[in-house]
Amino acid sequence: MKITIIGAGNVGASVAYTLILRELISELVLVDINKDLLLARELELSQSIAAFNFDIKITCTSDYKYTKNSQVVIFSAGVARKEGQSRDELFMINSKIMLECAQCIKQYNQDPLFIIVSNPVDFLLNTLYESKLFRSNKIIAMAGVLDNARFKYELSKRLNLKTSEVDTKLIGFHNDSMVLIQSQSKVKNKALDEVLNAQVITQIEHEVKIGGAKVIKHLKTSAYLAPASACVRMIEALKSGEFLPMSVILNGEYGLYGKAFGVMARISLEGVLETLELKLSEHEQLALEKSFIQYNYK
Repeated sequence: MKITIIGAGNVGASVAYTLILRELISELVLVDINKDLLLARELELSQSIAAFNFDIKITCTSDYKYTKNSQVVIFSAGVARKEGQSRDELFMINSKIMLECAQCIKQYNQDPLFIIVSNPVDFLLNTLYESKLFRSNKIIAMAGVLDNARFKYELSKRLNLKTSEVDTKLIGFHNDSMVLIQSQSKVKNKALDEVLNAQVITQIEHEVKIGGAKVIKHLKTSAYLAPASACVRMIEALKSGEFLPMSVILNGEYGLYGKAFGVMARISLEGVLETLELKLSEHEQLALEKSFIQYNYK
């Protein structure tokens, strides 16, 4: 599989490194405008490939012609979120960068699977959809896998369990209005409300929603290892066909048409294959409707 990553910063480099370790690629192209950074990434990644004796071709470049025939394009360029800065504040800057990069990709790639990792993911996906550069089912955004991992982590930590013993689900935007589907989340095959009281569940929900902000507070930059892992999990799902939470352009699910929203979906190199509309509790439905109103989705 040939994959292009746009943006050689912490997230892009971490995605590249993880793809190499998981042996998911035959060819990797890393695109950036910073030539010194590209040289450093090419040295490190090439030496990593050599250390494991893998047969992977890597190109680090600012020239989009090398992206030709990419099956997957991952967009991780743009400005990272700073402490105290909302995801919405990033939109104006990152949307312009994304569209410029997407137009360059379009010159050499007719219809790749385009995955957005940069924030704010849902609204960048809306912008890419409105540009009509690619088919709606071939553009998706990563965030749900990351948020769900944070949900699983917080639950397993609170209950001192293995993450494999926790099954969580969530939908919605990659921001404070995300909806954790408590009614369909389980701990050791028991319903969540059988194991934890409402107050504790609310505390966990809060920790999930500020998961990214906590990293920024201590690291002084955005998270990159967990987002990269979540993105690579989506690449693995191209073959496994499993349902994962991700932002896609909806076609009537939850009453939305032509809008980006986080749902459970199955993907392949052909794009979004199927979405799963979860049955929600009354509380979850109200939270969903509130998020729609907040972002003028209805």
